[in-house]
Amino acid sequence: MNRFQKWLFLAGFIFISFGCQRDDICPEGTDTTSLLVIEFYDPLDPTRLKAVSNLTVRASGMEEVLVESSTVNTVSIPLRTNENFTEYIFTVNSGSDEENSDTVTFTYSPDPEYLNRACGYKVNFNSLDVAIHDDEDNWILSETIIQESVENETEAHIYFTH
Repeated sequence: MNRFQKWLFLAGFIFISFGCQRDDICPEGTDTTSLLVIEFYDPLDPTRLKAVSNLTVRASGMEEVLVESSTVNTVSIPLRTNENFTEYIFTVNSGSDEENSDTVTFTYSPDPEYLNRACGYKVNFNSLDVAIHDDEDNWILSETIIQESVENETEAHIYFTH
């Protein structure tokens, strides 16, 4: 090795050894922006979860599907962090002759929270509200807001009956 290569190797070694500090890596398990958790219930027995057949969820105006035709009683979906509303289309019996779509708008106040230099920010959502757009055949019958703040994903924030 010539002298230049030795100095380049030494400089690279020093940079790699001392260039990154321990706090430059966001630890696994650090809170991040939480998803909105929605549970679906039976209107005749509001204490009983009721699965939605072949549910598909996608953001209004987008082609990307967030929940792909599955039978579930709970969904977790993201809210837009740069706006104060997010609109989704919930489709039941997706892909069948009985397909039915409802448009739902979630409004909220985004509240960025600084975590640290490595992790940056997470966004909490306060003053959560929901509106189901009326059409001639809504399959979502009602909504109940359980938690007006979305700060974690451990419990449901909204209940829908269908």
